[in-house]
Amino acid sequence: MTLYLAYSFEITEHARTHLTGLWEWMVDRNAWFYDGLDMVLATSWRTETRPGSMLIHHEVAFADETGLAEYRAVLALRGRDQAWEQRRRGQDRWYRIVARSVQHSPPIPLTLPPRSDTTMRQAA
Repeated sequence: MTLYLAYSFEITEHARTHLTGLWEWMVDRNAWFYDGLDMVLATSWRTETRPGSMLIHHEVAFADETGLAEYRAVLALRGRDQAWEQRRRGQDRWYRIVARSVQHSPPIPLTLPPRSDTTMRQAA
């Protein structure tokens, strides 16, 4: 049973005014943060834009609860290294965590018919 550790991040004002820097930092962070974490099967990212804000949704996939527990244990060990922890905490400049969950099922791919404003008005 695959598990998904899901996060939602709201980007900071600094990130909104430095979007190129945010994406460069995210690419770099993804490489160093997950380096050597073989229990991580995959990571995925998507954005959600709202008026005046942007959310970044992040999922980390594990084969099972053991993989998730190993991941948390390794991060706890890495967090004891001051340089690693300081680098990790650099995320506070770019975003804040607004939601976190563990999910037991993957997203369900659905093919929905395209909706127009007319279709939506008729359905209402």
